[in-house]
Amino acid sequence: MTLNTIAQHVKQAATTTRGKVAGGAALLMGSAVAHAQEATGAAAAFSELEQQAAEMAGYAWPVVVGVVGSLIAIGIFKKFANKAS
Repeated sequence: MTLNTIAQHVKQAATTTRGKVAGGAALLMGSAVAHAQEATGAAAAFSELEQQAAEMAGYAWPVVVGVVGSLIAIGIFKKFANKAS
């Protein structure tokens, strides 16, 4: 098979409806593969977001402990205040 014959077969296949659908699907798949390879930036962004969330959770625990401790102390104070009166 010569290069000219191959080119004619490709041209004939590309002009049919099936050929157009197959060509479009191939282009879409190629585009999807190209964009999927660029996802490393998104992975890095999510990794950084995960680190920031863990850091903020570390900052929140002392506040949570303080609030819970205060609520317990207020409850105990009310209990003893009601018994005293």
